[in-house]
Amino acid sequence: MGSTTSPRLRYLLAAAALGLVAVGQGVVSPTSADAALLDTPARTWGVGPADPTSATVETPRVLAILPVGDRIVVAGTFDSVIDPAGKQYPARNIAVFSATTGAADLTFTGSANNSVTSLATDGAGTVYLGGTFGTVDGEVRKGLAALDLDAHGQLLGWAPSVVAPGQVDSLTWAGGAVFAGGNFAGITSTVGGVAATSRPFLAKVDGASGAVAGSWVPAPNDRVRTVSPAVDGTGRLFVGGDFTSVSGRTSTNKVAAVSQAGTGTLDPGFRSVANNKNNFAPVYDLVSDGTRLYSAVGGSGGACTAFNATTGALAWSDRSNGNLQSVRLSGGLLYCGGHFSGTGSFAGQSRQKLAAVVPTTGALTAFAPNINSSQGVWAMASDATRVYVGGDFSAISGTTQPHFAMFIDSASQTVPQPPAEVAAQGGDAVVHLSWSPPPSDEGSAVTKYRVYRATTPGGENLTKTPLATLAKTTLTYDDLAVANGTTYYYVVVATNALGASAPSAEAAVTPQPAVVLTVPGAPAGLSATAAPGLVHLSWSPPASTGGSAITQYRVYRGPSSGGEDLTTPVATTTGTSVDDLTSTSGQTYAYVVTAVNAVGEGTASNEASAVSQAGAPGTPGLTGVVDGSGAAVLTWTVPSDGGSPITKYVVLRDSVRLVTLSATPTGPTSYTDSTLAPGTTGVYQVKAVNAVASGPLSAKVTLTAP
Repeated sequence: MGSTTSPRLRYLLAAAALGLVAVGQGVVSPTSADAALLDTPARTWGVGPADPTSATVETPRVLAILPVGDRIVVAGTFDSVIDPAGKQYPARNIAVFSATTGAADLTFTGSANNSVTSLATDGAGTVYLGGTFGTVDGEVRKGLAALDLDAHGQLLGWAPSVVAPGQVDSLTWAGGAVFAGGNFAGITSTVGGVAATSRPFLAKVDGASGAVAGSWVPAPNDRVRTVSPAVDGTGRLFVGGDFTSVSGRTSTNKVAAVSQAGTGTLDPGFRSVANNKNNFAPVYDLVSDGTRLYSAVGGSGGACTAFNATTGALAWSDRSNGNLQSVRLSGGLLYCGGHFSGTGSFAGQSRQKLAAVVPTTGALTAFAPNINSSQGVWAMASDATRVYVGGDFSAISGTTQPHFAMFIDSASQTVPQPPAEVAAQGGDAVVHLSWSPPPSDEGSAVTKYRVYRATTPGGENLTKTPLATLAKTTLTYDDLAVANGTTYYYVVVATNALGASAPSAEAAVTPQPAVVLTVPGAPAGLSATAAPGLVHLSWSPPASTGGSAITQYRVYRGPSSGGEDLTTPVATTTGTSVDDLTSTSGQTYAYVVTAVNAVGEGTASNEASAVSQAGAPGTPGLTGVVDGSGAAVLTWTVPSDGGSPITKYVVLRDSVRLVTLSATPTGPTSYTDSTLAPGTTGVYQVKAVNAVASGPLSAKVTLTAP
């Protein structure tokens, strides 16, 4: 006798077998025994442009996500990572976040000069990149590269190249090899002197050496958008994309299974079927669980479709009104992400870019986050308790989350991470506190901040009433109940619906009375000592700087005691001594010195006097050229006269006096040597002479007659 169980009842029984109960027409929801994701993501770090205010900024986009232990590698097209406070840090097209804290690893230095579209890992610290880039970490890498995740993103020597033009759309690692699919004419390598080139659209590359496996030759006839290893122990590789055949077989339209080993033999037992109603539409992503192969399908609106992983037979298909870009399994559910939106947009229900279904039946669950961009999801990844989503969006379900989001299952939600960047600044009987939001609220929004204080390090008692309880939007607090001269220690705690976070890092500060800045005091102990050609002045710093560092000393001079011209200094210095070289022999001079800080100029020092003594002149500054006639034309600057007028200049060539010139108030300061023979070189110097002595020779000038 045939079964009389209605289709609706059979549907509910299948859902119940998976730990699900009905919550509405055609929609099921996980029971308490099966943790489910909430519609709101955790508030964590994201990615963005370098300058969000620029009118020419390209919309950032996350195109690939790869969990590696606690680290989440995120790649795409972006120039920065952004913390929950909105602060940006440079990151070029690849970044690493912590699954535990949600924070970016700012020690990671890997970067690419163009889009990174795909990621894979060997599970031992190596991350493989695929995309449209031409350089990685500043070195040439054409579409493929490998980084050492344990060495902060250091570039490795693995260097196969995509034949230009072309790009890698998908990567996966299996059995020591990296499999690449994309829109390329081939991938080339030269390892140990051996050159090899893959077939178009699909390649196998040794994960250690980078050598292309030239004998691995499955041949799709068009773009491969996704590669995914089977997890059933058969050693197969599932491939999906735009192709209509692989190795000439049309039974592989848009999806196929090939051997990972040997020549990449096609699995004839796996035969493709229409994946979007009656259509064979492009496949953008694949993931399997051993029994089923799940696909993100584009074209004709789009669909999330399941096949038998052994035969390729259609299991179910949930159609949408926009391309599906990614599918991932987590917590007993299948998550389908893409560009669909609006009423009836997915499996006849309203979903905004992201949905969750029962893998065995395709039954839609109640999971319904609202993603705020026109295209929404471009990439997903998952681990045991989280689903990671990347795309064009800036917010999900009202939570600001730029281009990358982390959904945490309800059983794994917990208290927030501690607040970040806690800082304390002391003032006059006040301490100013500031902090940043936690790097992750762990999926439950922050509700309050609590401030705790102690007078000993680590003495904050979190079991007692906090110093202050503040709103979730408040990130500063002024503590007015403090005494100057006492050191205070502070921590801040964030709370959400699940409780209080661990305390933040401790901040310590000692408030002090306000400092009133004034001009400096008078320099002390000014002395003036005459020497031939100069008066040497020295002093000590003032007893008070006025609370601001001294930036300059100014020296004033006058012809008699009290006659100093305090409008124009004769010299300035940052030290505490100076030589006055502009004195006249036999003249008595009086000096005072003042100090200057950011506020202004202080009072004058004690007065000191000296009678100037004549000395030798200073050093002329000599230059020279050869004119059109071949003569050496010399020019010099007038040096200080040493307190006695300069009477003559002596010009030397090759250390022998060439000429002596009488000095006058108007010159000379030049001389033309017409005796330099053609093709010869002369080395010239000049010195000044006064009634006391000859001054030092100038620097040498070498000239050659043509």
